[in-house]
Amino acid sequence: MPLLTFPRRETKPELMDDPECSKKLLIRTVRQFRLINLLFSASRRLIKRKLVSRMEPGRMKPYTFLDIGAGGCDTALWLADYSKKKGIPIRISCLDNDPRIAGYARSVIKKRENIELFQASVFDISRMPRFDFIFSNHFLHHFSDSQIPQILDLVEEKTEIAFLMNDLCRSRLSYLGYEIFALLFLYKSFARYDGKLSIRRGFTPEDLHRLITETRNPEFFSTGKTFPGRIYIHGFSRGRSR
Repeated sequence: MPLLTFPRRETKPELMDDPECSKKLLIRTVRQFRLINLLFSASRRLIKRKLVSRMEPGRMKPYTFLDIGAGGCDTALWLADYSKKKGIPIRISCLDNDPRIAGYARSVIKKRENIELFQASVFDISRMPRFDFIFSNHFLHHFSDSQIPQILDLVEEKTEIAFLMNDLCRSRLSYLGYEIFALLFLYKSFARYDGKLSIRRGFTPEDLHRLITETRNPEFFSTGKTFPGRIYIHGFSRGRSR
């Protein structure tokens, strides 16, 4: 195990998290994330298994779905199309804290009636209503260990049915694979540097277990791993069966 993983989470901030970073490079990074998410994030597969499986086709009232740290809203766009194909009514809310990313995302979703975007921090969801489903992809690793239990508590509190937080497993194999991919396909953005740093800021199963034990209601959380190099936290609202 020690040979396969980095011993501890990296704490160095990513370039794209700097509010003074180049807007041009930031937006190009967000665009390149579409390809990265499609090929490697496993988010679509996990959403189908963990969240969509709990949705009923033909329901009169649309399900509410919150995507935290939505970036360019590629997950929301896919989910809107997929749920329509399955006959599942859904209303998707996307959340991103960076005004530059939020502006770009609004231009991407402007013709989608069932997708809306809020420029806000994850901590602002304390003032929002509950959502049937809450999701995040490659989001938690941007935060410190001290902040993550607070975020998990908020997500659990604001979930009506189920939540899923997909992230990066801190692995030397993932790091090497991404380094090769980035050298071949990622140019003129922060994606090459930040992607490798993100993996080092990622988690092991032991990390997530420890962080969950620091939440108010650890019994409502479970963890899992999936290919390629992803680790996630999954849970249900209080009183709902797993």
